[in-house]
Amino acid sequence: MAIPVLTAGFGEGHNAAARAVAEALTRLSPDAPPTVARDLFEEAYGPERFGRQRRLYLDLANRAPLLWAGVYHALDRLPLVALGLPFLGPVARRLDDALEARPRVIVSTYPLYPHLLARRFRRDDPARPAVITVVTDSLSVNRVWHGAESDVWVAPNEPTAAVLVRQGVPPAKVRALGFPVNRRLRAPAAEPAARPRVLLMLNPGRRDAVALARAVAACDVDLTVTVGRDADFRSAVEAALGPRAAVVGWTDRLPELMLAHDLILTKAGGATTHEAVAANIPLVFTQVIPGQEAGNARLVVEGGGGAYGLTPAAAAAAVDAAFADGRRRWLGWRRALAGLGDPLGADRVASLALELDQARRESRSAMRAAS
Repeated sequence: MAIPVLTAGFGEGHNAAARAVAEALTRLSPDAPPTVARDLFEEAYGPERFGRQRRLYLDLANRAPLLWAGVYHALDRLPLVALGLPFLGPVARRLDDALEARPRVIVSTYPLYPHLLARRFRRDDPARPAVITVVTDSLSVNRVWHGAESDVWVAPNEPTAAVLVRQGVPPAKVRALGFPVNRRLRAPAAEPAARPRVLLMLNPGRRDAVALARAVAACDVDLTVTVGRDADFRSAVEAALGPRAAVVGWTDRLPELMLAHDLILTKAGGATTHEAVAANIPLVFTQVIPGQEAGNARLVVEGGGGAYGLTPAAAAAAVDAAFADGRRRWLGWRRALAGLGDPLGADRVASLALELDQARRESRSAMRAAS
């Protein structure tokens, strides 16, 4: 029986973690059916309607960050999730479909699924699967993550595990197993070249994105800029930079692209931040969405592994400072990152899920024998 791995595309961190865990489960249990990460929101509402919901969230976070900060704070402090669950009937029905096979364990990388499971099962129901909640943000942990029962909460690092405990999660249920990242990030990063190589992961939703690219392109570095799927945005960036940078559209080779560079400039999303940390690649944060991303950035900057560059001028200055004086600052960042994470989180989460699955199998067999 495959272990369901559930995600939702409201932020790439949820999806990236789910895909990595699903891959690890398939690899570590070759005799079981392949595990595929499932987005029950997209399944329930369809790609078009869900795409509109996702764009609404992204536009709010990117273009009205103070308003999003208020929403995030309200979710943290008020029982909004409980009020909203009755309106998620299509998602609940998809979850019921996933439960028809009576899975013994469920892995969730999105915080709402444990809330839906809590409506479906009593805590002492023997049919209730064990729930592993994989927290995909560091330090800034919204209480929605632990507002419903889980058997284990997986934190991406020890500082975040400590935050969960301070917020009231029982210490015995918190495991700092690491953020589940793509297995390809286990390959060693390229050795530093004579001319620094910088990867700028440009957010099309940012109003000054082209100005940011132009400012960084003026630094004495070999620059690669990723622009996503938007063809018009790509054309604007290429016109602004000319031959000063390589511009890359959507790619499924992002882990290899990250490993080929010395420094990454990006917004402080859960996926990119933790992937760079796992690969030991220093970061400059060009955007931090209030709430969930603030802690990701703090993890790196306060941990000594990078810097903020929240305006085009500040980003260019951070790049110049990183590689000045024989790369002294960049070398310090890389040494600090070595203690913040590693690329083995997905295997640890998958191993935990398989252990719980075996324990539940034995428990259910014992109950059947006793009856």
